[in-house]
Order: sequence, then structure tokens, then C-alpha cells
Amino acid sequence: MAVIRERISASGTKSYHVQVRIKGFPPQTKTFPNKTMAKDWAAMVQTELKAGRYLPRVVAERHTVADLIERYRKEILPLKAEKFIRDQTVHLDWWEAKLGRYNLAELNTNLIAQARGTLSTESIGKTRVKAQTKDAAGKAVTTTVVKDRVRAPATVVRYMAALSHALNTAVTEWGWLEKSPMVGVKKPKVDNERRSFLSDEEIQRVLTAAKESENRFLHTIVLLALSTGMRQSEIMTLRWRNVLVEDGADMGLLVMEKTKNGDARTAPLAEDAFTAVMALREKAIKNNAGRVPAGQLLFPSDTVDNKPVEIRKAWETCRKRAGLDDFRFHDLRHTAGSLLAMSGASTREIAEVLGHKTMAMAKRYSHLTQKHLGSVVAAMNQRLKAKKEPLK
Repeated sequence: MAVIRERISASGTKSYHVQVRIKGFPPQTKTFPNKTMAKDWAAMVQTELKAGRYLPRVVAERHTVADLIERYRKEILPLKAEKFIRDQTVHLDWWEAKLGRYNLAELNTNLIAQARGTLSTESIGKTRVKAQTKDAAGKAVTTTVVKDRVRAPATVVRYMAALSHALNTAVTEWGWLEKSPMVGVKKPKVDNERRSFLSDEEIQRVLTAAKESENRFLHTIVLLALSTGMRQSEIMTLRWRNVLVEDGADMGLLVMEKTKNGDARTAPLAEDAFTAVMALREKAIKNNAGRVPAGQLLFPSDTVDNKPVEIRKAWETCRKRAGLDDFRFHDLRHTAGSLLAMSGASTREIAEVLGHKTMAMAKRYSHLTQKHLGSVVAAMNQRLKAKKEPLK
């Protein structure tokens, strides 16, 4: 039942105080400047109380998006890995600036979708892009055009994931929301299947440029990426305890204690990469009184203790000297996968070497195995032909 009382202030201003009382629920009260608003609110509260929707909405009205993000920063983020904290702090700061003023009851799919659109289109800097044009004589001319740089779809998805986890926490642990308004907001389509890989000639160019680098570790790091398919983070966090080599062996094993997928795995160390790593190992042993410094990084920084060397600038210089446009360090991993495929490795073998959890990731290289598969089938048919008995 709802009771509406008219009140008149000392200045003569009218207001209408509403009290809704339903058995089994605490009384709900609110004041409005006119009677129509008071009646509408009373009807809404009675309906939603009986349906069990009103009290959760009251809780949501008491907290803003900024409150949500602040509590998430204090209680949830500190439990995450350092890199995760750094990235999510940037993501959450953006959402707070964009939607922080709204209370959680106001936050809906439409507001989040509009913010997602801004994430995808707002400029985050400038970039120079080479473009082909024609001069007055019709001759092709390469020019450099400055364009706005925007977030990639994969980056937008990561921003959305940060807010989504905070909202889900508010639902499942804090009771601030009945359900997450992120449900139903479409994510931009992400195409992570970069097929960029180096030719044999380009591989030699990048290795030569790496050898000429002022960074004394870059050549070995690039060799490891090309020969093992390891991610940059996996290479840079290797310690000597992760390098397993038997006396007199011409191969070794690299043990990755924790990978991007969260699992430990190993990678064979052979040929030029093995030689380069062993040369580093000999120097490390010599500098450690004849013993292997098990806890020492393979590629330590010269300026920061227990941190890997910084290679970003050295790699960019190397890439440019090798004449590689639109090529990332991570594409060395794709090159390794491509080389495995063209050398006859199966999809399962590629997945195992590169540490893919599913076959789908390794199948991106399957088009490179067609020639190899053709030769396998041809060899099989030759055997069948040889075993076929002549007709009598």
C-alpha cells in the first residue's frame, strides 16, 4: 500500500512525500515536487517490490561506476600479475573518465555500446603511412601520409574485458548489481591470424642486421625466436636453470616455467641457436667462478638488477636496417611456425612446438604444408604401385 502526503514548506512550496509499505519488505520512501510523479513512483515501486526487482535497483543507485572501479582497484587488481595490473589500470581509468559519473542503475547496454564506439574511433596519436600515388606524367610515386592512429579491435576487446570483469564481480561478490549490463554488448571482430612471415632472404637480412646491433644480445634473441617460435616474453625471462644441456651434447632443451597460456612447456635448442646460447653460457660460467649461475637471466639488463635487457629500440633499428615494413617481433614466431610447416611438420607437431592449446591456432600454417602432403601421398602411391602384382 502507498500513502502520499502533501507537505508545504515555510516558503509555501508544495512537495509530496510517498511511503510504500508491503508486508515482508522494508518501507520505501521518497519525496517529489508534484503528485503525478509521486503516484507513478509509488506504482512502480509496488510492482517491482512484488517482482523482486526493486531492492537490487536501490543498491545499484547507491553506487556509481567510479565507486565500482575504485573498489575493484583496491580489492581485485592487487591479486593479479604485475603486467595485468599495469594494463588494466589504463583500461579502467578510461572507463572511469567516460562513464564514472553514472550510477550503476543507469548504466545500460546502450551507454556501454556508445563508449565502445568511442574506443574504436578516437585518435590516440599520429602515424606515418606510405602511400602510392601518381604524378602528372602517370608515374608511380611513394609518399608519406600522416594519419590518426586508433585502437585495434583486439585492444578494444581488452578494454571491454576489464570493465566486464569489474561488473561481474559487482554481481557475484558484492551484490551491487542483479546482472551485468555488459551482457549483450557486441565485441568488435578480431582477426589475430597474421600471416606475415619472412622469406629465406629476409631471414638472412634480419639476422645480419641483428648481428650488427649495438645490443649485444639481440642476435641471439632473434635466433631463438626464429628457431624455437618462443614468444618475446618467454625468451626474455629465461634463466640459466631453464637451459638443460648434457655434457658433449650438440642440442639442448629450454624449459619455460610459465607461458602466456599459464602452462609450463619446453622447446628444443639446436643448430645456430644452440651455439649462440652455449657461447653466452661459457661467459656466464667464467664470470661466476666456473659455475653455472642458475638464477641469472640469459639476457640481463646492464642498468637494472634482475631485469631483462630492453630491446625495443634495438629491434626497431634492426627491422628498419633489414628493410622490413609492418613486421613485428612477434612475427618471428609466425616465421618459425611457417618454417616448421614447410619442413613437413604436422599441425599437431607445430602446436606442440609453439605451445598452442588448440589445433585451430596451428592450422593457420596448414596451407604451407600442401606441397609436403602432396609428396607424401605421391610416395605412398609409388609404394602401392611397386607392390601391385602384374596382371596375368
